Amino acid sequence: MTRECWFCERDATSPPHSRVVGLHKDVEHSPTWYLGIRSTWRSTNVRVPRCVRCRDGHRIEQAMMALSVVSLIAYAAGGQLDKLLGILPSTPAGKAQSVIWAGLACLPALVWIAVRQAWLPWQRLAPRRLRHARRHPEVQRLRADGWRYRPGPFPHWGNAKDPELMALSGPPARPRRIAGCLTGLLALVAFVVAVVLYVRDSEELAGLALLIAFGLLFLSDKINPGE
Repeated sequence: MTRECWFCERDATSPPHSRVVGLHKDVEHSPTWYLGIRSTWRSTNVRVPRCVRCRDGHRIEQAMMALSVVSLIAYAAGGQLDKLLGILPSTPAGKAQSVIWAGLACLPALVWIAVRQAWLPWQRLAPRRLRHARRHPEVQRLRADGWRYRPGPFPHWGNAKDPELMALSGPPARPRRIAGCLTGLLALVAFVVAVVLYVRDSEELAGLALLIAFGLLFLSDKINPGE
């Protein structure tokens, strides 16, 4: 079965690469016997057609967003922000170095913005960002009928799960998703450690941490059964 990708208007093979948009409505809150609050609601999802290229492009966008956040955290954790703001004593040369590191820390954020806006002439990037799925006619029809974005209300917000993909992947899919997410989180932590070690002139340990980070990212992509 072939459908048209909603993001680039090219042919998109069905189910594995579709973007699932979760929605909910009719939220009701009721007290429980242990003085808590029980929330109930109706939920549904829309499968927005997406091709492999746009799926990979959206993953690149999300990776760059995570990398931009990690870079800024690593910059602050390395003490360079304190030197730049004058909180820690520093020489003029040290402040100049902090400015250079600030530019390098902001570089992933600039790349993420360029990727998100499709400014880079790279064929692997998606021409429209992930939130464009919310403009799909079926999503807009449900919105007009009173449905709200997300599979559930706060604090139950989360990514909508694809019931067809979960059925195809079988019972082991959930543990693999959890393991994949944890491995990806460890990879981000290893990347932060690598940047901090490099700032503190521990190049060998920084290289080792960076190698571990890339290894964990590769492992996370292999463990996770899909979106």
